Amino acid sequence: MDLKTSRDGFLPSRHRSIAWWSASATVCGASMAWVETTSVGSANGAEALSTRLVIGWMGLFIAAGFCIAGFVCWPYRRDPARRGQVSAISAYDSVTGLPTRRLYLVLLGQALSRAEAATRHVAVLVCVLEQFRPLTASSPAPNMTLVVRVQAARIKSALRPHDVVARLDEYTFAVIVDNVASPDEARWIAEKIHGAIALPLLIEGQEMLLSCRIGGIVGPQRGTKAETLLDAAADALKSGRPNGAEHTLIVEASQPWATPHEANILPSPVSGRHEAPLNSSR
Repeated sequence: MDLKTSRDGFLPSRHRSIAWWSASATVCGASMAWVETTSVGSANGAEALSTRLVIGWMGLFIAAGFCIAGFVCWPYRRDPARRGQVSAISAYDSVTGLPTRRLYLVLLGQALSRAEAATRHVAVLVCVLEQFRPLTASSPAPNMTLVVRVQAARIKSALRPHDVVARLDEYTFAVIVDNVASPDEARWIAEKIHGAIALPLLIEGQEMLLSCRIGGIVGPQRGTKAETLLDAAADALKSGRPNGAEHTLIVEASQPWATPHEANILPSPVSGRHEAPLNSSR
């Protein structure tokens, strides 16, 4: 179930919608019976007839309101673009409970300020989930909301207590590895994330295998902005996958961005398997 919260704070529910519609049908039926009884059996004159008709029509309007409430409470599937807009203005992701890009950049800016003051390093890792086909070809499409939620928890479990993970996009996560002693420490954490994601996943009785690509950068240079460092990590992710081979690329920001970076490539723990895009099974 996609835990999307409505404007007034409760979760959209099919059961709640059905309850509203049932109430609407009941009130509507009672109102129609009231009006019909008035037109057939009323003998109290025009005043009684008018009163009964007003009450009957009020009941019909109330029934219409209940019907509209049922449509409002129905858990419609949100458009991905609309979901991205909501995520952009929220501090926490509604599916995983992780920080969104907006809060992540604030936390990264704070980490960079601390790193410059203490002459220490901060690593930024960008992780993109990639799906491998279910072990049985006849299996139904998996619940990807639940898959993302489980993998987010796995990424978080691979980090140190003071590190931060955020959800940037549908299948993209970003990590702040604070107080890094060396680039090797960032690579070690990236390996832990790789291993956690590659573990078999059992969702609703269906076993799946997933992997991920990770790009990262270790910095900062003095005056580096949080968004600049995040973009550099995303660039490392894009440039670190030649010829479709899977691996992790960590670059060291010891030189200006325009110069070549020192790079270290880590093999994926599940390389060589048949790969399919995440959205292909939906």
